[in-house]
Amino acid sequence: MKGSMTSAAKMKKVLYIDSEPSFLAQQKELLTCKELEEHLYPFGNIDEAFNFIEKQIIGKNNKLHYIVLDAKVMGNQLSNSLERFGGLNNYLKKPDVIVISDEINMLAKNHIMQYPFVSVFLVKPVPTNYIEFLITGQIS
Repeated sequence: MKGSMTSAAKMKKVLYIDSEPSFLAQQKELLTCKELEEHLYPFGNIDEAFNFIEKQIIGKNNKLHYIVLDAKVMGNQLSNSLERFGGLNNYLKKPDVIVISDEINMLAKNHIMQYPFVSVFLVKPVPTNYIEFLITGQIS
């Protein structure tokens, strides 16, 4: 038990916004089996996610380590949404922003990667253990 408490301190917090509720449910189930579910904040709606960040993260001076954004959730508002995250970054403790997409679109990728706070652009499907890897830093 003592060993798990020390490793819990190193666990990362991940906010994940995805257009596929089944993927989020699958991730929550997998993480629950490994007792990691409290490290994932899943959302299917960008406004709910912003509300959560403002009230629960910034408002309570908590830390987010990763924000994973599905480009489909942002739709035509991609630039506006990324700008909003850029504005929040002044109040957050600089989380890595990871953008995922259904398609390989080099123009969109180049545009997204111009934002200094976006660290990675991934094409779906995201590996099933990716969120666990972000939280724990290791693959089981």
